[in-house]
This record gives sequence, C-alpha cells and structure tokens, in this order.
Amino acid sequence: MKNIWALTSFEFKRTLTSKMLLVYTLIYAAMYVLTGVIFKVYGAGKTVVAGYGQSFPVEMLQAGITFTAVFIAIYVGEILIQERNNGTIKFVLLRSVSRFQYYISRIISIFLFSLLLTTIIILIGYVVGLLFFDWGDTFVFYSVTTSGWQGIRVTVLAGLAFAFAYFIFGLIALLVSQFIQRIATLAMLMGLSTLVGQYIVIYDQIKQYVIYEHLLFFHINLFEKSISYSVTSFGVLVGYLIVLGTAGYFLFKKQDLYG
Repeated sequence: MKNIWALTSFEFKRTLTSKMLLVYTLIYAAMYVLTGVIFKVYGAGKTVVAGYGQSFPVEMLQAGITFTAVFIAIYVGEILIQERNNGTIKFVLLRSVSRFQYYISRIISIFLFSLLLTTIIILIGYVVGLLFFDWGDTFVFYSVTTSGWQGIRVTVLAGLAFAFAYFIFGLIALLVSQFIQRIATLAMLMGLSTLVGQYIVIYDQIKQYVIYEHLLFFHINLFEKSISYSVTSFGVLVGYLIVLGTAGYFLFKKQDLYG
C-alpha cells in the first residue's frame, strides 16, 4: 500500500501543477462563457441551460462530452504511454515496486483526475453562472426543481456520477493505451469514439450496457429514472471496472518494459 500511495500522491501533485490542467480549465471556461453569451443574445432556445446561476453547473456537465473524453485520454497517455516511451516505468519497477502496485496506482490516479476535472468543471460553472445569471431563486435540472443547499446537493451527486462514468472511460483508455505508442493517437481514437458512441445509445435494448450512455446520461438518470434502473447502471459500470481493471493488468503484466 505504501508504494501505491507514494506513486499516486506523486502523480496527483504533478497533475495539480501541470500546464495542461490550466489549458483544460481555460477551454472549459471559454465554452461556458460562450454558452452564457449565446443565452443572453438568443435566449434559452439556443442553449441547454434554463438561465439560473445555481443550476448552470449541473446543466453544463453534459455539454463537454468529447472535450472531457479527450482530456481523460491525454491524461492516461501521459501516465502510461509517455512513461513507457521515456523509460520511466522501467526505472520505477526496479525500485521494489511490483507491476500490480504500479498499475493500481494508475487506476487510482485516473479516478482522482476524473474527480479533479469534474470539480473544476462545476466550480467554473458556478463562477460563470453567477456572472451571467446571478444565483436565482430556483434550481432546475430536468424534473428536479428546488433551490439553495438542496440544489447544491443535487449538483454534487450528479458530479460524482459524472466523474465515475468518466473514470470507467479512462480505464478503457488505459487498456487501449497498451497497444498505442503516441498520446495524440489515443486522444484522437477516444474522442472519435464518443462521436460514434452517441449513435449507439439510440438502441434501447443495449444502451444501458454501453459506456457512452453513461457518459451522457448517468448523472441525469440518477434523478430521472427509477432506483432499480440507477442501481443496474451502477452495476454495469462496476462490471466495466472489474473487467477492464483485470484485463488491463494482465496485459500490462505481460508487456516487455525492459527492451
């Protein structure tokens, strides 16, 4: 556990001070400001928001599916592809760190990055929402209408669901990254997959078992669907976690990292 914590802690601290995190923040801020401008100029019909500052962050979560997928893929590329290409993995494994410990640290790092990215998105949402719409008297998110702390609670729960879905997507990227040599290639493939995946979710028979359904709607279905539906969706994501984590580790275990 000590080695896993040390690797994860180092990676998280490096992420907090990285230039890429600043770039991601600026991109989201620009996108949110643009949405606010469009709302002010053209009205609610041209945007996905209702015009209440307190509900703006949760309403905007769904808007950046491809951006978020690409950012997750780039991060995965940095912590595996880049370290493999630079020979960093080889040196880490020579320091009494097992492959299992190393791979688990990558999984935990992806989870923390998903939470961090979601937190940044929500905070930007509150800042931009307040600038363009003030706080407002009402929180509106699909069928949920409330206000104040209850609205914040809904936003936090939706954010956690959103982060968990993208964490699972990150594990897919982690698995795929073992067959790819360039970060840009991984980012392009994972970004394109979200564009294609949005058409797969039109099939009701399979959509609950497809990751792209959860990237788009898991944080929404948590409030719009029955408890049994949400539990099943969570179970599907946990199933992804177990399968992807296990398959990814065994692939990593067999890789020649010393050549």
